[in-house]
Amino acid sequence: MGAMGSSKNASAARAIVALGNPYRGDDGVGPAVLRALRESGIVEAELLESVHVGLPLAQALVGYEKVLIVDGAPWLPAGRISRLALREFRSRAGYLHGLGLQDAFAALSRIEEGVPEVEILAIGIGGGQLGFREGLSPAVAAAMLRAKEEVMRWLQEGS
Repeated sequence: MGAMGSSKNASAARAIVALGNPYRGDDGVGPAVLRALRESGIVEAELLESVHVGLPLAQALVGYEKVLIVDGAPWLPAGRISRLALREFRSRAGYLHGLGLQDAFAALSRIEEGVPEVEILAIGIGGGQLGFREGLSPAVAAAMLRAKEEVMRWLQEGS
């Protein structure tokens, strides 16, 4: 899977993918949530980290049934959480990751089978706290427990 943080397990029906750079302050909230999930022993889905978006990420996720992408959302106030289907991101012009992924999956669905159902767990970073530094701002760090609970809800749906 190249730059992904794990190799694909063909038997895994679900994957949780963290986007973000842990060296850019609140942009690292996705990897921070993934770390918390790993520490709690979540095994119902494959846990992956990616620095890629768009077509490289979409190609890596072909074959999974369902995917939850955990990412920082600059359009949401810091600490707010929203879970949306990827198809709902057309109206989110400020979220280029979602637009790139949506277009990539649409293109792949014409030539590939096994394109997953994708949702985004967006964690508000309020457009700030993105300097080159490690660690989350207090508002974003406080949202970690709620984000982990939302991932658990996603895992329970349809199981």
